[in-house]
Amino acid sequence: MARLRRLGKLASIAALGFLTAGAAAAQDAATRIATGPVAIRSHQLLVPHELAGSGIDPEVELRVEIDAAGAVSRVEVLAIEPSSEFDDLLRFQVERSVGGWRYGPARDDEGNAVPSTLSWRMKFQSPEEERNAPTRRRFDPQLDVLVSAGALPSPMPQLTLTERVRVLNRTIAVAEKYIDREHRRRRETERFILISDAHDESTVDVLAGNMEAVFRILHELFDPHIEPLPARFKVVVYLFSSRNSLRRLQEELGGRLPGAGFYHSPGLLAFHQEVRYFDELLHTMLHEAFHAFSDTFLTGPGSDLPRWAEEGMAEYFGNSKIERGTLIPGAVDRGRYALAHGGRGPVRLQSLTTWNLEEARTALRKGEAPAIADLMEATADTFYGERAQHYYGFSWLLTHFLQHGREDWENGQSFTRMLLYLAEGYPSRDALEAVFQTTPAEIQAEFERYVRGL
Repeated sequence: MARLRRLGKLASIAALGFLTAGAAAAQDAATRIATGPVAIRSHQLLVPHELAGSGIDPEVELRVEIDAAGAVSRVEVLAIEPSSEFDDLLRFQVERSVGGWRYGPARDDEGNAVPSTLSWRMKFQSPEEERNAPTRRRFDPQLDVLVSAGALPSPMPQLTLTERVRVLNRTIAVAEKYIDREHRRRRETERFILISDAHDESTVDVLAGNMEAVFRILHELFDPHIEPLPARFKVVVYLFSSRNSLRRLQEELGGRLPGAGFYHSPGLLAFHQEVRYFDELLHTMLHEAFHAFSDTFLTGPGSDLPRWAEEGMAEYFGNSKIERGTLIPGAVDRGRYALAHGGRGPVRLQSLTTWNLEEARTALRKGEAPAIADLMEATADTFYGERAQHYYGFSWLLTHFLQHGREDWENGQSFTRMLLYLAEGYPSRDALEAVFQTTPAEIQAEFERYVRGL
């Protein structure tokens, strides 16, 4: 398990599917299918390197059988054009790639999941096209039908890799204006570029180790269930010694005034060291690191999770317990910290997590807690408005409940499958019903009991 270390005196710690114009879904006439299936986990067909220089631009016609659980049960390659000596290799590539796709299953008129069959034509993509393509997971021809019918929202315009790098470079140029040049230090790791003006020379190295540790933990949790999108560039992390430097950066970028840090898409994390409490920076780094991970590997630029899921998962990791340097996701930290900041000497306070939980219980008792339906339907003005503390807190608790609220939810597979639905644009209510076979109203009372007993 990846381990986290201290920052000096403070603790810190895909692709585009190509369908021909004539693509169509073929369904078993014996089954009345009302909706779906919809692809939620897919891999692009890449041209094998053996075809390099051959001049062949292959296109395949295929039929895919999908079971009632949404898994691909059979892949049949009907035709390859143009036919060549590489047909067997291309057929193997298609069967291996498409065989790993995952679907939201088709449903009949009564809402029951049923087997289904899809047929379409698809072009292979070259490695160069794959590198420069907008990052998406939308492969299924039925998605366009659902979007045009209003069942799914229209996808946001996608930036190319070149455009994303250009935006990130502009953001870095702004951040560099507020770094103390005398103390500026830079480190580079597998996934990050880290820059800090902390006076302690070791701080940037500890920061580098902590950020890599957090991303390793997130990969271990999500990769078995959600195929990670390709990382097109490294995440850039700034740690400022001054709170004012971070504030000025955020103001120039046009965002909301930050606490101890923020994530700015695409690809920039920023924090400051002037925090009052031990766990404030720790919580912020874990919280914002999830935003960076989600933007990079789960959803991709322009395709966001709903606010309650995005902020709830960020809080889920930010509020998790750290024991002997190891993050234990979902374990609620009920401890208290001895803090030595300020002139009064050590002060004993509750952990930030315990404080958040008690605030949530108080809101429930006073009837001020947002309901599950409120969380899922909140606009940005509502979520980040006067009651933002409640919306953040109960979003955290809802994600916790959906992963640990019942014994058969404990493996996390149901919730990660729900995240796939949400990343593909499913409304929260529909995703909840599809995965958990329930509605917000049906689990509201159980959720409130869970919060009181946590």
